[in-house]
Parts: sequence; C-alpha cells; structure tokens
Amino acid sequence: MEQHRLKCLCQFLCTFFALSVTSVASAITIHVADSPETNLSLALTAIKSAQKSLIMNAYELNSPEIAAALQKKIKSIPVTILLEGQPVGGMGEAGIQIKDLIVASMNRSSLPHKFLVMSSDTPQGERARRFRFDHAKYIIVDGEALLVGSENYSTSGHPKEGAKGTRGWETLIHDKGLAASFLQVFKTDSSTQHGDVFLVSDSRPRGPAQLIGNWDKDFEAMIGIEGESLALKPPQPMTFEVPNINQLTSPNTSLSGLINFIKSAKKSLDLELMSFSYRWGNTGNVSPLFSAVVDAARRGVKVRVLLNDERAFGGGDRIDTENLSPKTSNNLLVVEQLQEVSKKENLNLEAAIADVKSMGVKYIHNKGAIADGERVLVSSINWNRNSLENNREAAVVVTSEDVSAYYSDLFTFDWNASK
Repeated sequence: MEQHRLKCLCQFLCTFFALSVTSVASAITIHVADSPETNLSLALTAIKSAQKSLIMNAYELNSPEIAAALQKKIKSIPVTILLEGQPVGGMGEAGIQIKDLIVASMNRSSLPHKFLVMSSDTPQGERARRFRFDHAKYIIVDGEALLVGSENYSTSGHPKEGAKGTRGWETLIHDKGLAASFLQVFKTDSSTQHGDVFLVSDSRPRGPAQLIGNWDKDFEAMIGIEGESLALKPPQPMTFEVPNINQLTSPNTSLSGLINFIKSAKKSLDLELMSFSYRWGNTGNVSPLFSAVVDAARRGVKVRVLLNDERAFGGGDRIDTENLSPKTSNNLLVVEQLQEVSKKENLNLEAAIADVKSMGVKYIHNKGAIADGERVLVSSINWNRNSLENNREAAVVVTSEDVSAYYSDLFTFDWNASK
C-alpha cells in the first residue's frame, strides 16, 4: 500500500513538473514599444542583437539611427533589405541618400548582402506590380525573432528621444515559428522573377574591400548623426511572456482576420487608427469593417473608436484654421456615422477625431486595436479596401492581458486627451 502511494506521488510530481516545463517552454517572450517614446530603442535593440542574418521589409527608410545600426551589421553578417520604391510622396532626399549609402556599404563587403526595391518603374521599363504598395514594416533577426509594427523606419515613425513623432505600436517577438512564417512571405515578395523587384546593390562576387579612412565615422557624418548617439539609453520597451500570437497579412488573411478580431470582442473594443473608410472602395457598399464594429456594439460590446485628424497632414496652421468636412475626410465621415447609429439605437459606442496636439504627436499612424483587455492587434493595415485587398501588409494579434494593459493605458491617454 505504501509503495503504491509513493508510486502515485512520484507520478503526480513527474506530471506536474512536465506540465510546468511545457507551460514555460510554450510561453513567447515579446518586447512592446510605442512611438514616439520607445520604439526607436526597440528597433535598434533588434538590429544590434542579430548575430547570423538580418532581413528588413520597409515602406520607408530614412532614420539616420536605424541606417547607422544597419551599416554596422553589414560589416559582419548578411543583410537583406526590400524597400518600397514608390511610397506616397516619393522616397524623399533623405531616403534616397540613406538607400545609396547602405548600398555603398553593402558593395564594400564580401558578404552576400542584397538591397532590393519593389517598383513598377524598373531598369527594364514599366512593369505590372503584384501589390499597390509594399506597406509592411518588419525585421527578421537570425531567423528566430520578428520586429513588426505600424511605424515606418523613418524620423517620424522612429524618432530619437525628445523628437516629435507619430503615434504607433511595435513589438519584438522571440518565436522561431512566426519568424519562419514571415521569412516565407519575404522570400516570395523579394523574388525578382515577377519583374517588379530588382537588385540595386552589387551582386558580383568580390573579396574583402580595402577600407579607406574610418568608414563608420564617415557614414555617420554623411547621414548627420554622431556615433555616440547610438550608445544613448532612451526609455526602454517593456518585456512580457505571452501564450499566443497569430499572424495576419494582406491581401491573404487580413480581411477575415480583422473581422474575426472584431467578432471576438465580448466586452470591449478599442480602435486607434490612422485611416478608416466608411465606403468599401468604389463599390458603393458600406465597409464590412464598419458594419462589424457596429454589430459589436449591437451585441453589447463597449466600443471606442479614435481616428486621426487628417488635417495634421497639412502642417501646424491647418489644424487650427481649416474646417474639417465629412465630404473630404474619410475619418470624420466614419465618426459621424458611428455617432449617428449610436444615438439612434442607444448603443455603448463612441467615436472621436484625435486631438493630436494634446496627445503630443504629429499624427496617429497607428492601426491598432484591443479586444476585451486580452487581445491586441499590432499592425500596418489601414482600415480601407486598398490596404486589405491590394497592398502587402503585416500584422500580429497578441493574446495577453499584460500587453493589452500596456496598450490600453496608451489608448486611454490618447482618448482622454482627445475627449
């Protein structure tokens, strides 16, 4: 009898230990950050941590600090970059300069670097594009970790400490499976076989380049930063262990994924978006995302929608002097329509245009959402038909009360500042 009890106790302890190990092993370590406060620090941490390889998909790349961190890695590990060649408004002088300097760094190295551009304007002439824009923003580190978020690798999306920037969310995820999944997307998108992607770095085999002078200092001087700026320690991102993360991409799974995210809300749904269209492109139909948000409120979910003030794109004076009209503003039209249905049906549904001055940011560039204080959408996807059906976009849904609380605090600050 005593032996039987000892055997049962041993089996129980072994099972308990195994379950404990499984629980710890299955947890995913992530770091969370926001713009304009902590995401430059997070992006630099991701880049600096790379030991074997670094892969970047960028819509814009004009941050001097990020460029300098990339240049340092180019000396020691293979770096591959896919850049959108036709962003809205063009690359700009700073973006072109940084592209050329990074290409020059790659060409000085004997490592197999690649700098690729996606564009309809190719060296072989005009070509049809697979995507309206390659709008995703992510970095794959050593094939083991993934940085993904709403913000461009720019001076406004990743501003240095003390500089004014945009509002956005970003996360660094240590998960080989998710990194591998994004890597497969990158390999498909960066293929030159479709004619809309071309190599701008030197692809010829070469030995170690003879360095003339101090290239690190020369590079940093050319992009206008001081070397010690990379050693500064700005406010740091937060670290959490989370049980589950799901991937969304446009045009593959984003529409169904976003609708399912909205439908999953049982108690609360907070949205902070740069762009939300009432109409579904030129179809004349109401956006299925708009309908899903209203349906959530109808089933008793507390819904808050905070949208960017589109006048912010015109510069400082326009925010004070130019009238905002639903005829010219997608966001204001959505706010007015949501307020109207809320009042008519007595729903727990609120919507507002952000007061970006009170928030202390240039504008909302976020494409984020929080459901039930348990699930967070960190995303590059604007809520319009083009972003969901025509662009390449990337997003993750993080299941975690801790991560939700982190971003809920930020949302509440922005909401109160705007109300």
